[in-house]
Amino acid sequence: MASVVAAKNQQMIRRRPSMLTDDSELLNQIQGTHAYDGRIIDTESILLIIKDILHLVSPGIDGIFNGEKHAGETAALTGFDGIQDALAFVLNKISCELSNKCSGGENHASAMEILNVLANYNWDAKAVIALASFSINYGQFWLVANLFLDDPLAKSVAILKQFPDIIDGHSEVMKPRFEMINGLIKVSLELTRSIAEFRSLPSKYISDDAEPIIAASTCIPMAVYWIIRSLVACSSQVTEILGFSQTVASETWEISSLAHKIASIQDSLKTQLDHCFTYIGEKKHDEYYQMLVHLFETTPHLDNQRVLKHIIYLKDDLLPLEVGNNRTIKVGVEALRGKTVLLLISDVEMSHDEILILSQIYQESRRRPEYRYEIVWLPLVEKTVLHKEQQEHRLEELRSKMPWYTLLHPRLLEPAVVEYIKRVWRFSKKPIVVAIDPQGKLASPNANYMMWIWGNSAYPFTQKQELALWDHEEWRLMLVVNGIDKTILNWINDNKVICLYGGEDMQWIHNFITMARNVANSARIELEMVYIGKTMSTERAKRLHEAVAGRTHIWTDPTSTWYFWTRIESMMYSKRHHGATTKETGDHILNEVMNVLTFGGSEEEGWAMFSQGSGLGVGQMARAKGAAMMQGLVEYGTWANEAREKGFVVALHDYLAGHHTAEHCNRLILPGVDDIPETVVCTECSQPMDKYFMYRCCTD
Repeated sequence: MASVVAAKNQQMIRRRPSMLTDDSELLNQIQGTHAYDGRIIDTESILLIIKDILHLVSPGIDGIFNGEKHAGETAALTGFDGIQDALAFVLNKISCELSNKCSGGENHASAMEILNVLANYNWDAKAVIALASFSINYGQFWLVANLFLDDPLAKSVAILKQFPDIIDGHSEVMKPRFEMINGLIKVSLELTRSIAEFRSLPSKYISDDAEPIIAASTCIPMAVYWIIRSLVACSSQVTEILGFSQTVASETWEISSLAHKIASIQDSLKTQLDHCFTYIGEKKHDEYYQMLVHLFETTPHLDNQRVLKHIIYLKDDLLPLEVGNNRTIKVGVEALRGKTVLLLISDVEMSHDEILILSQIYQESRRRPEYRYEIVWLPLVEKTVLHKEQQEHRLEELRSKMPWYTLLHPRLLEPAVVEYIKRVWRFSKKPIVVAIDPQGKLASPNANYMMWIWGNSAYPFTQKQELALWDHEEWRLMLVVNGIDKTILNWINDNKVICLYGGEDMQWIHNFITMARNVANSARIELEMVYIGKTMSTERAKRLHEAVAGRTHIWTDPTSTWYFWTRIESMMYSKRHHGATTKETGDHILNEVMNVLTFGGSEEEGWAMFSQGSGLGVGQMARAKGAAMMQGLVEYGTWANEAREKGFVVALHDYLAGHHTAEHCNRLILPGVDDIPETVVCTECSQPMDKYFMYRCCTD
């Protein structure tokens, strides 16, 4: 018997050179067997059956060698109509080839013979049929092994095949060999599935002349050959196990080498497949993006549904929207039909102040049936900003504060939609509100500005409405503080002299309040004062509040301060978007807005703005930086008569205008990088201002 084993080993050694055959020569041989005639088989269903056979066999090995039974049901046969006669004949023929010709002979020749039998099938079908043919033999082998202890027929067959001797006498030797065979079959199955995936790629998005397909076209025939070659080797190993069960197991180097070869081909083919998926994804991305461009270029539509579905969620498999602070309410895009839709687009860093003010505007609209609009939050999440858990927590935190519709999850947004939002609507960091009218037409690429300035009066949030509101607007205190503080509105109605002031120099603030009160007493006017700070650290804000507490009115709510400056900035952006300039003959409102913004950029200097009531009319508002305003109040005696004749604010305005000096140093600080004007003209001298970059980190 030892001489027979030695002969077998020598035979296996003689097979080694065939695995090192020149690839180009081998490829020519393989392709020479191919004569595809258009035959089609259900490769997916057959692969599912093969997978189930291997799934049942793998744990069955442990069960059989350990004296246990494996029970299980397969779902692969559900709805499967069976194998056609012609295919069944081929399967049986190759099964016989594997059984009869693997006990001797050369594996390469056997593999080529099987390829010749499969000449008329496509490459993926060749691999599937060969794998199915092997699975028939292998499944029958383990079926008998699994049943022979209980079933008389199986026991008789098992005895003839020496199964009891293999299992009872050599389990420690045989089990590892079967596990190696199973390992090779599994990687062969994975490679076969990858080959089949190439056949299922959509020709609409990837053609045969696409680079990744061309790269794979030379790899696939070789891959099919090595799959069949591996099946031949596995069949040979099973035959050897049955033939020499009483002997020491022969070498298993070939199975190991083939497993490595198949795994290497699988890695290469999987890389090409990934390239194909990337290629297809890019094509789909471009198609989706161009569809969005087309939809907005061909508006108006019958309604807003087609546009909104492409933006929010196109499929019908779920309801993509829910009310943020009441997640039990879920709706589809159909709920937005016939309404103006405001797409609130932000990242997870949207501030509490923004949500709070927008919520107030939205809740007010719910009490007014004429305001037929809905807000939908579309969160854009960058993968590298936060960890997944932090992102989810932040999303939930923001969503819980929103009384309007929110997208279920950022991943529902198509990548092409995200690109469109960034490229066309110019979203970068700051939240934007894109208004879509009931016919799906773009009403405004960013209605944020008009909402901050006029609230619901900006409805239906079109650029035409924005211009109409500006046409009826004048620079006045009501424009500056509207919607922020009812106390100031009451003072305006009472036509009181109102002073807004700010700065961080506590000594200047103390001196200014004292001087303003003294001058008001001398002028016998009823003066109301409001301190307007800027966003600052808690400690600094606390100290400033303590400095003015009890002496003037102050906003204790930081949201009011945020809203004040946001509205002023929004006025600048809105005006500039409609072509307004700050030149000497430019827009008066924009000039005044820029002056207030420069006050905010020079906080340490202090600033003040006086208004007689609403401040409507020539000279009814007077403003200046801290030193100039203080000097004007100090010299009140020089213009006291004019104050009695013209009015206090008008006389102050004239004094400041008459004592204006050419010396100045104005600074304008704008947050973020979105919509930053390329050129800003100084309101004092009409010269372009120098541009600098400032980086700030405030954790307090």
